[in-house]
Amino acid sequence: MTAQTPVAKSVWTPLRHPAFRILMLGNVAILLGGWMQDIAVAWLMTSLAPEPLMVALLQTAIYLPFVLLSLPAGALADIFNRRTVLLCAQVWVFVGAIILGLLTIYGFMTPWMLLLLLFLIGLGSAMYSPAWNALAPELVPRAELESAIALNAASFNFCRGIGAALGGVVVAGSGPGTAILINAATMIAMLCALIWWKPAPAESYQPAERVVGAMKAGMRYVRHSAALRAVIIKTVVFVACASAVWSFLPLISKQQYGLNAMEYGLVLSLFGVGNLLGATLLPFARKHFSMDHLFMTSALIFAGTMTALPFIHSFLLAGITLFFAGLVWIMVNASLNAGVLTAVPAWVRARAIAVFLLTFQGCLAGGSLVWGTFAAYTSMPMAILTAAALLVVGTICTAPFKVASSENIDLRTARSTPEPNIITNPHPDHGPVLVTVEYFIDPERMPDYRKAMAALEILRRRNGAYQWYLFNDLAKSGRYVETFFVENWGEYLRHMQRGTIDDNNAEKLAYSFHLNEEAPAICHMLAERRKN
Repeated sequence: MTAQTPVAKSVWTPLRHPAFRILMLGNVAILLGGWMQDIAVAWLMTSLAPEPLMVALLQTAIYLPFVLLSLPAGALADIFNRRTVLLCAQVWVFVGAIILGLLTIYGFMTPWMLLLLLFLIGLGSAMYSPAWNALAPELVPRAELESAIALNAASFNFCRGIGAALGGVVVAGSGPGTAILINAATMIAMLCALIWWKPAPAESYQPAERVVGAMKAGMRYVRHSAALRAVIIKTVVFVACASAVWSFLPLISKQQYGLNAMEYGLVLSLFGVGNLLGATLLPFARKHFSMDHLFMTSALIFAGTMTALPFIHSFLLAGITLFFAGLVWIMVNASLNAGVLTAVPAWVRARAIAVFLLTFQGCLAGGSLVWGTFAAYTSMPMAILTAAALLVVGTICTAPFKVASSENIDLRTARSTPEPNIITNPHPDHGPVLVTVEYFIDPERMPDYRKAMAALEILRRRNGAYQWYLFNDLAKSGRYVETFFVENWGEYLRHMQRGTIDDNNAEKLAYSFHLNEEAPAICHMLAERRKN
């Protein structure tokens, strides 16, 4: 039976845990500084090169590193100590922010230099994000996971509002360079929190994975997980369309709404207030709506706010519109993030998040470039309205793809596969490995057996097999042999350690069709290595 996971009563419940609380405070500090810097660089670009394409390229420069580094960053976060990965990445971003701030203050900044420095800083952020986003299940119990995810997403977007307001004040009073250096100073809080945190030793999978192999394993898991594919599809649709808002908002606020830097920051702060309210309401919404229904409703409302933006000509209406946009943005983000974290076991968590971030940030980067180019040939209002229409169509079309919920799956590690019965211990790099499992099946139960084996194929492939077959013995009625290949012996050892409770239940169901009292016979064969 699948374990049932209760939903936390309040979004604030995870703050009871000291490690989560301290790291969250450190994260809030760097988020506040980060959004101050975003306001500064956006306003700086509208002064250096006030063109739709150049302003849109800011998003491309910031998020393109995620396209390049998310997969290796996720593999590193799963293989190595996540605290070490976080510290190294944070130091890189810290140094980059100092250089960016000093060059801006002393007047050496140009549009293309700004894009280059933001790209380099983004490399550190791309290394940081998978490790950070994979931490929540290590810091809070499963019952509080969705609340922790919502709180993390709320802090991200609420800090967008507060940081934007503070950034607008600083930019208006002291210039963009000062806001960027304040961002660098806020990173000290997170560095201190990471130094203080002493995580429990991670579960070891022996032999250790290599980065390239870990990346392949992560991609294989995503390819064979229907729940993860659903999240990726919905992310592409939503983010590719919603990126039009963030591409043009700085320039449209300045040119159409007539806002100064301080007013632009205040408008974004209302977006953050909407985020906080949305996060507070999320546990109540989850009692009445599934994550799929919550995603669809929120995405359609966000499309409505996008439609309103081109017709606004006042500070007040812009603020009200972004408040409601923030309210539903957090619902969409929490649904997608929870869909990833509740669909993967611990061994591949950071890699799955890396694929999600690659999709999310890649769509922001690519979408900004596409919408910026589209606006250069038409107009910013036309680009936003087109994106809103596509978001409505895409949201409706992706409704059949269902996101998993923590109440429906149990991904706790629970190995049940017996130790291989072998007379030698192969080298971990030797392979490929052929595994065979022999079954004797009652012909009358074949339809149910085939369904059970189809489910077993998926979990075999997800956990490391690259080929899988079910053979019928033509000379002996009812004899079936399951075969699958694994890349090498080390990968097979990890394959056995990756089973979850749900995986084991699927395996036990398949084995239950075997007629003999003994368990199905399992045989392990290793490819002969050629000798020169």
